[in-house]
Amino acid sequence: MWNPIEELAETAVKATMDAWTTMLLAIWEAGLWVLAQALSFMDTFLTPDLSADGPGGLIYRTAFWVSAALAVMMGMLQLGLAAFRRDGATLGRLALGVAQYGLVWVGWLGYAVLLLQACSALTRALMASLLGVTEWSTWEPFEPLDLGDGVERWAAGVLGLMGLLLWVGAIGHLLVMLTRAGALIVLAASTPIAAAGLLGDTGRSWFWKSFRWFHAAAL
Repeated sequence: MWNPIEELAETAVKATMDAWTTMLLAIWEAGLWVLAQALSFMDTFLTPDLSADGPGGLIYRTAFWVSAALAVMMGMLQLGLAAFRRDGATLGRLALGVAQYGLVWVGWLGYAVLLLQACSALTRALMASLLGVTEWSTWEPFEPLDLGDGVERWAAGVLGLMGLLLWVGAIGHLLVMLTRAGALIVLAASTPIAAAGLLGDTGRSWFWKSFRWFHAAAL
């Protein structure tokens, strides 16, 4: 016999499951949108402007004056140490440090900009080779989905979970890129100050640590 309650129950269950699937797919689509926005911002922060005429110009001028004052202090301390020890090695360390410091003073900003441009060119070359794009904002790894595509309910559940992970991953990666850009600017400004330590035995490790950190952030 015809049972209208059973048919209504089946219709209600189907509508509920369709609504649940639609919600999960919406979470997936939202995750893709957040990822796309994060990738668009990445194009902006991939190569921050480290030139002397860029946003850090005033900071660089201050940093170089601080560096010069610290270099004079380190040089005087090294001279005093050489007079106390009465050896040529300490004085030779000072002469070598002055030469190294002069190279940093003259060429650091140009080297930093050149290194960052080279890393950016390498990144875009890999993107063109592996993904077929040169900007993150143009990369579309997935196509939109809806119920008409025959998405199974279990697959929609997996996509919903992946959509939540995309939210976390996209926001986390954007924070990493922002931190990298900030670290590059800070290191570009502070490395000349650290280079003043090249004039003395106690401070020569300052520059090389900052130098390695800058390369790590750029790469």
